[in-house]
Amino acid sequence: MDKANIYIQLVRGNKISIITCEEKESLLNAMNRQGIYSIATCGGKGTCGKCLVQVLEGTLEITTQDRKIIDEEELAKGYRLACQAYPKEDCKLRLLSGDESNFDIISVTDSKDRSMGKEEIIDKEYGIAVDIGTTTIAACLVGLTSKKIIETYTTINKQRVYGADVIARIKASNSGKRTLLRNCIRKDLLESFEHLLRVSGINRKLVRKIAIAGNTTMGHLLMGYSCMGLGAYPFKPVNIGRIKKEFKDFFGTNDLESSVTLLPGISAFVGGDITAGLAVSDFDKSTNPSLLVDLGTNGEMAIGTKERIIVSSTAAGPAFEGGNISCGGGSVAGAICSVIIEGGSHGETAEVNKQQMVSYKTIGDKPAVGICGTGVLEITSELLRNHLIDANGLLQQPYFEHGFPIAKTNKTMETMDQEEPIIVTQKDIREIQLAKAAIRAGIETLIASYGISYEQIGNVYLAGGFGYKINIDKAVHIGLLPVELSGKIKAIGNSSLIGAIQYLTDEGMKNRLEHIIAIAKELNLSEDRDFNNRYVKHMNFLAN
Repeated sequence: MDKANIYIQLVRGNKISIITCEEKESLLNAMNRQGIYSIATCGGKGTCGKCLVQVLEGTLEITTQDRKIIDEEELAKGYRLACQAYPKEDCKLRLLSGDESNFDIISVTDSKDRSMGKEEIIDKEYGIAVDIGTTTIAACLVGLTSKKIIETYTTINKQRVYGADVIARIKASNSGKRTLLRNCIRKDLLESFEHLLRVSGINRKLVRKIAIAGNTTMGHLLMGYSCMGLGAYPFKPVNIGRIKKEFKDFFGTNDLESSVTLLPGISAFVGGDITAGLAVSDFDKSTNPSLLVDLGTNGEMAIGTKERIIVSSTAAGPAFEGGNISCGGGSVAGAICSVIIEGGSHGETAEVNKQQMVSYKTIGDKPAVGICGTGVLEITSELLRNHLIDANGLLQQPYFEHGFPIAKTNKTMETMDQEEPIIVTQKDIREIQLAKAAIRAGIETLIASYGISYEQIGNVYLAGGFGYKINIDKAVHIGLLPVELSGKIKAIGNSSLIGAIQYLTDEGMKNRLEHIIAIAKELNLSEDRDFNNRYVKHMNFLAN
């Protein structure tokens, strides 16, 4: 069979795209190869169920994994998993995976005054600061003299099609997709630069500097480095030092005449994003111990002062970003982000059953389409408060079998199928337990290793989009954060991006980062017996 003879029509809303699928190539891989984005938080293993398509014309065989994820009624309607589908003939398909183009991403404008300098100053040169997150990308165009943020752009990191977390990306890179991953992130960044220039109207020749912060894996994927050393003990990165090159050498194009700097990291799993966050939080200036926690998939954290810093990371997984959750998804319009469960009817609520009433908020006040990370956390807290899960995390009857319903939604706006419930299942609760236990045990182990008590900690900084938006009281309630620290917690938003901006506008930032790296020591939690004991302890929901 001629590889180019399999043509696939993909329908999403009113748009139809045509791609080719090679022989023995999965539909998801063919889509990725040709720039069609679909959610696949499991990295194409067929376990998350996010990459749904519906056969409109032609056939796609039903696989064993399809039967595990999709019920018989939907299979009969032509629903299939794109990652498990290997087309053998031309076909027409409808994309049912959620559209994350309207992802609600935290940028510096959400966490810091947009005007970082005197507006009357006219800039002759500009810089671009970038935060490459595992899930999202945020970029700012900044005046180098005024230090003013001219324009901001945020987008999804489309490497998500290769998995929701760094472990999945590392595995994808090591299994032959290194070039695809590099090209994917470079394309995202180049599009970000073009958007900033187009919207601002700034002459591209005036952009002289670019500073990029990201975790170590994102840096390796951007540089095209091998990730073999990141995927196995003793976890040796290729290069975590400061990397500075000309734009052409970095991206392979002459689009801009600027230098590009990738900010330095500390270890294989504590990268330049955390180094930047430590500087933004003034760890290198503080005499009182502070704690920094990035509540993302990697769970990076640090404790220390200007004299000594200990850093670590723990595999929290993607649950805090809606990953591995049955009705979970990104922070898109319509994602349930806040929930209250009560025993009686009051206010604007949606009836769930005769005893329990649920009220919720969605991002953008749009019709509910799923649950994002903050929503999952709040639901867990509310279920616990109403004794609908016990101390061990067991979902009580009658919800154990089929989950606790929160809302109803159309299966997809394109097909306008019947309403289906948005639920939280027992498996979802377990995912939250695993994530919160990893973070909480990491915090306690880090503090103990530093040799201080909760009382001696001056400030607790929560970095990242999830940390910026969570309800701190509910995070404390489920045991994610210690109650002893609750009065000291400050959400600082995208400290990685703020740090990249400061690198562009503050000549002293380079030396500050070097000082932080020099005094930082990594604690390997996987080899710490106390961490493992604390992890098991904090799996449950006993009193904080």
